Amino acid sequence: MLPCEAARVEGKGEALRYLSCFSGIGGLEASQPPELFCEADESAASVLRQVHPSVDIAPDVQTLKPPKVDVIAGGWPCQDLSVAGLQAGLAGLRSSLLLDMLRVAREAKAHTIVAENVTNLLRMRNGREFSASLSAIADFGFAYIAWRVLNTREFGLPQNRSRLLIIASKDPAVASTLFRKVPPIPKRAISPKARDRAAGFYWTAGTHSINYSRGYVPTIKIGSSLGIASPPAVHYESVVRTLSPSESLRLQGFDIPIEFFSSPSGAYKAAGNAVARPIGRWVLDGLLELESADTPKWAPTQDELFSDKSGQAKYPSAGFWADGVITAVGMERHSVASNLIDFLDLSSSDRLSARASRGLLDRLTRSGQPCPPDLRSLLEDLAA
Repeated sequence: MLPCEAARVEGKGEALRYLSCFSGIGGLEASQPPELFCEADESAASVLRQVHPSVDIAPDVQTLKPPKVDVIAGGWPCQDLSVAGLQAGLAGLRSSLLLDMLRVAREAKAHTIVAENVTNLLRMRNGREFSASLSAIADFGFAYIAWRVLNTREFGLPQNRSRLLIIASKDPAVASTLFRKVPPIPKRAISPKARDRAAGFYWTAGTHSINYSRGYVPTIKIGSSLGIASPPAVHYESVVRTLSPSESLRLQGFDIPIEFFSSPSGAYKAAGNAVARPIGRWVLDGLLELESADTPKWAPTQDELFSDKSGQAKYPSAGFWADGVITAVGMERHSVASNLIDFLDLSSSDRLSARASRGLLDRLTRSGQPCPPDLRSLLEDLAA
């Protein structure tokens, strides 16, 4: 491990003083709440006030004057970076808020930043956006940067949601906590019997794959291009319906009462916008577990490691940046949850509407996209 002169996190048992930026309804949090939340969306801030009544909430990261803390955590807005978004990159208004988070970290005299974003950041503009992000973070004094793609299913939640987690620190040992082993998930979560009892899919698709997934749901999104909630649908027994707001929150690891939200669509949006709670807790709590951090398996550094002959960027799913040199980090594969049935309200009487069923069937017919026969039969009944 590289030497470091900066003060480091003291270890287990110490309180972690941190500030949460772009907080949403939470998620990128340690076991204890932060010193301060910062959230511009009033509906999300309202939920935070009810969950954490003793923690203040600042409304704007661009004008935030932070207290002194050890760590700044935040999933900066990804709309300009996502595949579904405009892909304007760091030049985009929302994604440029990364620079505001870095400014807050410097003023708070933090030694570490924990950040989250979509995996598309690794490949946008042939890798140039990620390179720009690394350079910006390092320019603000966080010289050691670790990143890793983590999937919600690795943490026992049957939702296929991959996100990029970043720890940038003045201490390489702190940054490397991101490479420690993911905690094991219950055997029930990977039971073949549980897997076969329920499936998830996108009911708004059809012209392209519906992502029919046995044992889990595809990624819960913020909403559709029309600005309306469009949670994934679930199929179990003779039931086809959309996820409820409570189920969507549960699949992100939250147990927030639905009454805390102003509307069902607000709960759906909050769930789609959040960092999965178990991932955030594992990453931030890990900053206090330096002695248990695994030594990364460094891959050989190559001059052309991150581009092939065609010029396509090939950033690894886990890597480490120090002194301008990027190396890949080998990570072992983990078991993933497929017990969707355990997260569903089996007493629900909701069903996919006749109109939605007809629309999906029509799109499937025109596109020729595959659909399991038992699901198609149920959709035909609902359409009638």
